[in-house]
Amino acid sequence: MTTTDSDPVSAAEAGSSATPGLTKPSPAKRLLKIALALLVVLGGAYLVWRQREDLATAVQELSLGRVAIAGVLAVVGTMLIGQIWVALLHGMGIRPSPRDSHSVFYVSQLGKYLPGSVWPVVAQMQFGLRWGVARRTMLGANILFMGVVVASGIGVGALLLPWSSPDGLNHYWWLLLLLLPLAVCLHPRVVPGMLDWVFARLGREPLGVRLTARGLLTAVGWAVLAWVAFGLHLAVMMESYASVGLLEVAAATGGMALAWAAGIAFIPAPAGAGVREAMLSLTLGPIIGVPEALTVALASRVLLLIADVVLAGLGAVAGRRTS
Repeated sequence: MTTTDSDPVSAAEAGSSATPGLTKPSPAKRLLKIALALLVVLGGAYLVWRQREDLATAVQELSLGRVAIAGVLAVVGTMLIGQIWVALLHGMGIRPSPRDSHSVFYVSQLGKYLPGSVWPVVAQMQFGLRWGVARRTMLGANILFMGVVVASGIGVGALLLPWSSPDGLNHYWWLLLLLLPLAVCLHPRVVPGMLDWVFARLGREPLGVRLTARGLLTAVGWAVLAWVAFGLHLAVMMESYASVGLLEVAAATGGMALAWAAGIAFIPAPAGAGVREAMLSLTLGPIIGVPEALTVALASRVLLLIADVVLAGLGAVAGRRTS
């Protein structure tokens, strides 16, 4: 790969494993970071306040203990989702410090609650400049991230949902047909190659980096763990309405993975609002009843929002302390 004077890139973007250095911020930048931290905390608090009625309903119907356990699992699953992004950055030779990478990811995730769902991508592209990484490279990392989340979500749904109930295969046989195309799309050369083709047609420089097979496999591994955590997150709440065993956990895991993938694929919906709940009602309804499944889905959305807010707040504080 070559670099040009017009678009300098760091050793990280060139494929090196070196950690990008960060210069000591000026007083003005420190004030900006403090303001950003306050904005994240206040904005997150407002988002949670807007959902207070759904949260109160969840606590009343599901019990405080179950909601608390599900909330912890929501935080764990969200942290695992963040690890997907970090693994892909490492696979592309971009190695910011763990504190900086987690700070950027969690803070940027609040942008998904705005219409369009593209704001996390925009924020991460801008943050990448701090590491000396060109916007086009961060764009590639974000497209890969969404690709891994969507593909792994559909894949886990395809592997679990057809066997999670006696008539599961009749309802979800079509998911099995997607496994081979998904495997092809997840090849580490496919997405970067497509981006290079698009950039060439637009008269832009190519992406310039490739994702290693190890980086991709690591990202997929984190994704699978995230779906398991989110499946347990749902199963804890489902126990309020029905006995939950291995098959029910499989249905919850496959249903959440598929619902999350559908929410991301439907870009206009902020954080997949409505789409995720509809998918969970369809997949969990036969097990616990449709009204009960909708209650669990809405409670899950509130808890995942709280998880995003908590991690974004911690990330903003950590980012402010980064020197």
